[in-house]
Amino acid sequence: MDHPLRILIVDDDRDDFDLARELLVEALGEGVALDWAATYDEGLAALERQVHDVCLLDYQLGSKTGLELLGELRRQRIETPTILLTGLGQREIDVQAMQAGAADYLTKERLRSDALERSVRHSLERHRDRLALNQLNELLESRVEQRTRELEQANEELRTSDRRKDEYIAMLAHELRNPLAPIKNSLEAMSRSPDDVQLWRDARAIMQRQTDQIVRLIDDLLEVSRVSQGKIALQKAPMALEAVVAQAVEAARPQIDGRRQTLVVDLPEGPTRLTADAARLAQVVGNLLNNASKFTPAGRPITLTLRRADSEAIVSVRDEGAGIAPEDLSRVFDIFRQVDPPGQSADGGLGIGLTLVRELVALHGGSVEARSDGLGQGSEFIVRLPL
Repeated sequence: MDHPLRILIVDDDRDDFDLARELLVEALGEGVALDWAATYDEGLAALERQVHDVCLLDYQLGSKTGLELLGELRRQRIETPTILLTGLGQREIDVQAMQAGAADYLTKERLRSDALERSVRHSLERHRDRLALNQLNELLESRVEQRTRELEQANEELRTSDRRKDEYIAMLAHELRNPLAPIKNSLEAMSRSPDDVQLWRDARAIMQRQTDQIVRLIDDLLEVSRVSQGKIALQKAPMALEAVVAQAVEAARPQIDGRRQTLVVDLPEGPTRLTADAARLAQVVGNLLNNASKFTPAGRPITLTLRRADSEAIVSVRDEGAGIAPEDLSRVFDIFRQVDPPGQSADGGLGIGLTLVRELVALHGGSVEARSDGLGQGSEFIVRLPL
């Protein structure tokens, strides 16, 4: 203890106080600081200030008892270690004292300096241990509460993930079933008219288109699975990003023209050189263009911009289409998260194109973000790649 031991003696008998003071000085030395309270109220007021290290409390305090004072201390959660002094020598009082919260008890008839010293030190040690135990309990309770909150959050995330997965599986079944109906109808028509050459040609064309659609859906699923599991190895080589943009524009042009949309391409002067997998980056830009075309009304523009800033190449695809709700901006790249209702995307598909964009860009050491002022306000996807 880094300060003199301060002890309060609550006793209505001056002679008893003097005796206790002499024994304490004999036991603990002149460095001990002693205070005296002669009544119940004075003792309670002194203890409420909680400036004493130990209290010696007489059992009989006029019309009240030390047990009553101990009870009041417990109600007010005053934790000063208290030693009850009795002159009766009755065992039941000693038991009541411990039940009331006394740190120890001594009888005045057998009060000696060595016993008093042991009792004071014992009371201080018990108080210190109790405080340490309380702190430990509070720490454990805090950690349990934190862990409980974490588990509840994790459970909620699992439930949300399961719900999205169920929605996604339902949408997948819908998207895979859609091409099967035309194929089935074509087969039935062919069986009913085995000699109609033109009908057979038309039916075969329908089945080819629908089969290609199924293959594309399955390829997308396999692709995102391989990327997310780290099973894709990039074929990196020095390249100019402008050539990748041109390849992606060429692949997306039929869809954009078919929707009577306008594509504006803004490229910087001179080549933008970096080491990357050209085919995968063309896939990234192509997916962004296709996504913009899906959710942009006919006749509206789509803008593709490439620029250089410090050590980065920045590709931006901006549209004036459906836009993205603020709560979806951070989750629009998640595989089980879609900005449109399941099974009702603007142009079919599984909605995993943006997931592939995020994963492929990350494999190149880059980043992608989505921006939008809200639903109906268009959107912009920005890809940053290290030069």
